[in-house]
Amino acid sequence: MSREADLSPEYRHVRRLETDWRFHRGDLDDGADPEFDDSGWEVVEVPHDWSISGPFDSENPGGRQQGFAPGGVGWYRRGLPDDINRDATIRFGGVYRNFDVYIDGEHVGHRPYGYSTVNYDLSEVGVDGGETLAVRVDNDEYPHSRWYTGSGIYRDVYLIETDPVAVAPFGTDVRTTSVDCRGADVRLRTDVRNAESTAVDCELKTEIVGPDGEAVATARSESPVGANERREFEQRVSISDPERWTLQNPTRYFAHSVVYRGGTPVDDYVTPFGVRTFEWTADSGFFLNGESTTIKGVNLHHDAGCLGAAVTESALTRRLETLREMGCNAVRTAHNPPQPELLDLCDRMGFLVIDEAFDKWRYEGADEWFDEWWYRDLSAMIDRDRNHPSVVCWSVGNESYDHGEDEMIEDLEMLADAAREMDPTRPVTYGSPGWGDDTQSVLEKTKRVADHVDVLCCNYQEHWYDDYCAEGIDLPIVGSECRPFFRGSGDDPLAFVPRNPWYDVAEKEYVSGQFIWPGIDYLGESREWPSKGWPTGLIDTTGAIKPSGRFHQAAWSEEPMVFAAPIDPGRDRPAARSPWSWPPVSAHWNFPDREDSRGFVNVFTFTNAESVALYQNGELLGAQRADDFGPRPIEWYVPYEAGTLRAVAEEDGEVVAEHELETAGAPGRIELDADRETVTADGRDLVYVEATVTDGNGVRVPRADNEVRFSVSGAGEIAGVDNGNLDSDESWVGDTRSAYHGTCITVVRADREGGTVEIEAEADGIVDDSVTVTVEDEA
Repeated sequence: MSREADLSPEYRHVRRLETDWRFHRGDLDDGADPEFDDSGWEVVEVPHDWSISGPFDSENPGGRQQGFAPGGVGWYRRGLPDDINRDATIRFGGVYRNFDVYIDGEHVGHRPYGYSTVNYDLSEVGVDGGETLAVRVDNDEYPHSRWYTGSGIYRDVYLIETDPVAVAPFGTDVRTTSVDCRGADVRLRTDVRNAESTAVDCELKTEIVGPDGEAVATARSESPVGANERREFEQRVSISDPERWTLQNPTRYFAHSVVYRGGTPVDDYVTPFGVRTFEWTADSGFFLNGESTTIKGVNLHHDAGCLGAAVTESALTRRLETLREMGCNAVRTAHNPPQPELLDLCDRMGFLVIDEAFDKWRYEGADEWFDEWWYRDLSAMIDRDRNHPSVVCWSVGNESYDHGEDEMIEDLEMLADAAREMDPTRPVTYGSPGWGDDTQSVLEKTKRVADHVDVLCCNYQEHWYDDYCAEGIDLPIVGSECRPFFRGSGDDPLAFVPRNPWYDVAEKEYVSGQFIWPGIDYLGESREWPSKGWPTGLIDTTGAIKPSGRFHQAAWSEEPMVFAAPIDPGRDRPAARSPWSWPPVSAHWNFPDREDSRGFVNVFTFTNAESVALYQNGELLGAQRADDFGPRPIEWYVPYEAGTLRAVAEEDGEVVAEHELETAGAPGRIELDADRETVTADGRDLVYVEATVTDGNGVRVPRADNEVRFSVSGAGEIAGVDNGNLDSDESWVGDTRSAYHGTCITVVRADREGGTVEIEAEADGIVDDSVTVTVEDEA
């Protein structure tokens, strides 16, 4: 992450309502009654997802779509803080789904869509502190989604106190109108609302603060704001010699807006933004700040393995760090508005984003509310996310079941026009599937879609890109969903051609890039029981890069790398849809069935270097050039011997990377590895601790499935356990998990008081291990 100023509001009071929540699973007639006795309810912290606690069961009505997770109805209650003394707004980052909010029994608001950020003005019910906040969540109607959603208040809740005259929620719109070598011109629109019963004279001062914390530009405006009205202030400033927001150096500036009444500051609002330009072109791809930039992206769902849908910033950071290690530079938020922390991290870490609003529009249960709510939900996403420099495209939907039909095209036109009106600075798109009876019908539907979008997002259509250009579709093209190994052919977008779709990006200058489906394994959209999710991502639910994911690391990363991946037909793999699968590549050198007969092992080596030399037990087996294999990995047939297999990558005759596999013996011990040495005592920070079953020499035992028991003492608690096996029947919560391919993890959440937390792991018949992590008090 780049350096940046630490700037927080001074005059408004913002606090997160995390603790003191009580939760009841099931419906009640009087759950909103302030006199109701909730002392017997479960005490929880928000964010909270009750579905991940299970039980997962083949009879649960959500079925395969929800990964057989439970849903139902739940109630949350807590008291508002006692010290509210100004106008209060409560903000729900996301509640899944169909929720109602009450203050002291009075209904405040309702929202069907579970992914929108919603603000409720509590001044209308006259809160002054201590009132009972109650939230009813109804996730008991099916179908409502094609994948695991979680249930409950799964994103953060904020209480925001301001003066009656204040910047409205998400009330700033910061646009860089021009940039050159001398400076950047910035236009700011700020929505100030007056909740007083009389008009007031306002002054708005906006200061642009640079990454070093120093002011670089200032604007002032004065205007009366009528009683119970809103006034939009427009201001323009220039920034001399600005630092650009780039993927390598994602510098942010901050617009600090201060509202004055009678010369006295009464409210302020901080808006991070970036100075950058971008352009999608039909003939040369995507450009960021005038430089050609290949989009190397992934699709991400919002759950995170054993955490379910209740994902905090530290979990998101770890995911993005792993993706960045692979060379990934973009995310498509499939298929809903993400939690705001994800976009903030993409801004700070240098990722591009296609921000997506909906999936099937009028299907999967949305037909009951879509007409009434679509505009408010789309506006909620764009108003909230429009100042993020990472966001370079709005997607209004994905793969409507009536794709290409008249009603669908009317909906697409309606949504796309609305998005452009809300924000004319970014292009609008739709996740367009390759559906049709044959190639010609796909082309006709695609042309209809192309008339209403600015970027053609193609799901699984690499083999038709040239056809689209030949048909006169003059739009930027990006692969919005691409399979990780196979490519389509002829009339079949899901054919099994072993030519990786990446090469259609690498070989076609006009293609802006790709987004792999999926980047990370996710819950839901599973196969038959006991499958719990989609297992063909580049990264598994524990956060480990899979052997197959190393192909894309070689394709995307600029860091020299090589990875030896033997084909293991006996490797256990969760049930998956075969068109999205890879051959069964592995990361071990244990093939005892091949040893006596001198059988061969088929090995892929993934590299971004010129050539790879392969050694077995120190003996050179040969060297091969990557260019000789065209759009395929380097492939070997190795006469198996136990010991070591070492791949050595060379560039211009120099060794640039190595990767070695070693034959493992019998399980002998557990080795623990914490991904961080220090966490923050905030009740949210996480440390991921991997338990690996190794032999006496510290080599991972690839088929070890020992049941590992975790225990935690000190300043932390177990938040979940996982092993990456989406067919497992073990619970995501608890303290026990079996090793899968020799590993499993526990996720430990820090307490709110500093100290240390010790994590121990044991399994029958092998040596245990422990690790200690420091928990530091918040600064």
